Amino acid sequence: MHRHRSPVLTPVLVILVAAVAAVALGAAHTVARAAAGSATTPDYQAIARQMVHDAVAVKDKEAVLILGDKTKIALMEAVAVEVAKAGGYPHMVLDSPEVANRILTEASLSYLESPNKMMLNEVKKLDVLIALSPVDDPATYAKAPEERVALARKSNQAIGDTINSRAIRTVALGNPFMPTAAVARYYGVPLETLEAQFWTSVNAPHAEIEASGNLVRQALAGGRSIRLTTPAGTDLRLALLSDRKILMSDGQIHAVPSGKPEQVWLPAGEVYTAPDAASANGTVVVPMADYRGIKIKNLRLTFTNGRVTHLEAAQNAEALKAALAQSSGDKDLFSFLDIGVNPRSKRIPNSDFAAFPIAGMVTIGIGQAPWAESPNQSEFGQDFFIPGATLEVDGRSIVKDGKLML
Repeated sequence: MHRHRSPVLTPVLVILVAAVAAVALGAAHTVARAAAGSATTPDYQAIARQMVHDAVAVKDKEAVLILGDKTKIALMEAVAVEVAKAGGYPHMVLDSPEVANRILTEASLSYLESPNKMMLNEVKKLDVLIALSPVDDPATYAKAPEERVALARKSNQAIGDTINSRAIRTVALGNPFMPTAAVARYYGVPLETLEAQFWTSVNAPHAEIEASGNLVRQALAGGRSIRLTTPAGTDLRLALLSDRKILMSDGQIHAVPSGKPEQVWLPAGEVYTAPDAASANGTVVVPMADYRGIKIKNLRLTFTNGRVTHLEAAQNAEALKAALAQSSGDKDLFSFLDIGVNPRSKRIPNSDFAAFPIAGMVTIGIGQAPWAESPNQSEFGQDFFIPGATLEVDGRSIVKDGKLML
């Protein structure tokens, strides 16, 4: 599931992902082979302990919401037990992408444009959210009419705004998705390969991620100008702002309580910031962008003083154009720059697979990105993975041809 990467939003979970900061959890757990097949099955109790204790440190009497779909029930149960052992009050909510899609396509328009009062009330009382990726098939919402998607996005913004105003601690498993057969087909990857990539990335030691991330963070913190290029034609220039934080997802929430939401994602491993949006000028070429399960191939974006002024693609450009047309505010304004630093997370050759923590992966975004502390105001947000990129900070290559140089 995307950070704000699923503009459709399953009624509960994806809204939360759109709202808060990314840090990430470098969980160390054992991975065992399932007795009945070849699928890799994690040690759920070990994962539960890592999420409950190491990632969000559930405290006595805290209200904890646990979200997941029917394939995650065993893990949800393990998490609930760990929450109770820590003294928290677990509330398990079963999410159903299939039901959410039917609501999106069959409910009245007046229903879709109204915020979910039950969820709004719950997030006002919530201390901790533990979210288990609810996406079995990334293309679940691909056929939903954009008009309905836009209504749901706007009505859900009230919940996102509420979350952003509260110090909710979140750990989300999946970055972007947990491996399933449908996810593997979507990316064109054998399921076992995707599983191995996911759990290897999750298992990356915290110290390794921190060591790699600190080098990138220091390079960005000391720089002012960014140039991003690719052999396919990307040539984008950005300016860093001295008063904007260079944030790092290294596996733990380090910040003292600040009255703002804090989130960890698993797998971990990113350094990110919100540059001067108005400084974004040039062209970005994206081999494959995912907009709610619609693959947009060979996308070209032209940025002029921070805004997307031209958009074209070899396939499905109209989907992104329609989303922008039906969104409001800073929908087309540059929002964030993200560099993957997880040394155990690698690109999968000959596939469309991309993820934030892949070492050397450069990702940019438009629209809202509160998790990166972007000031953009919009109900819409979209990210774009740029594999094989070269990123220079004040003329020094930090990433070259998709590989970290530090």
